[in-house]
Amino acid sequence: MRLTRALVPFVAALCALAASATAATATPEPSPSPEIGINTPAEEAELQQQLDEAKPVIATYNGEEINLADGWQGAQACSEVPSGEVYCYDSAEEADQALAAIVPEVARGSGSGAASAKASGELSPTASDDCAYGWVCLWEHGEFTGRRLQWSAKGTKQLADWDFRDKASAGCVNRNQGGASVYDARTALPDPYMVLANGYCYKFISASYPTGGSFNDKADYIKM
Repeated sequence: MRLTRALVPFVAALCALAASATAATATPEPSPSPEIGINTPAEEAELQQQLDEAKPVIATYNGEEINLADGWQGAQACSEVPSGEVYCYDSAEEADQALAAIVPEVARGSGSGAASAKASGELSPTASDDCAYGWVCLWEHGEFTGRRLQWSAKGTKQLADWDFRDKASAGCVNRNQGGASVYDARTALPDPYMVLANGYCYKFISASYPTGGSFNDKADYIKM
């Protein structure tokens, strides 16, 4: 009987601790600020070589081929699928429906995501429902609205080729592993960058730029 009485408060304490841990897991932590830095000369040379290998981005939109560098011709969402093909659509909702058929293995992510960021004005703690699992997404506007551009395959993307240079104001990384780095290209100077961690969304106006200001509308290329 004494042993039983002694165990009761001990077990209760363990249950309380477990409940506390569960609650902590269920309540997402705030997104960290992105890591900020400036390329070393070696990093600059490597990235420049990758950028020099970039090719024009030809997308399929409404059954026709368009060169994205010349504009999106009215499209609001463009996606590069794992095969390297690029498709554009009139809305993000239309893109999501089409991509579910084109890339069925890509599941929709869960969590509050950009919807939470829109509602609260804070950085989202998890990758957005507006950025499907397996993708890196950029938006034209800071409230995760406007044109949406996304990729699923690794690589260094020259945003001028996608008509998105100096036009990105928000981004999410929702990959199975690894984050993404966003760079501002500067002539004859090392390029500043910010690292977007996997599983988070960011408003670029809240991301400090190394020499002052923010990264809003400064993204020139992205590596993922």
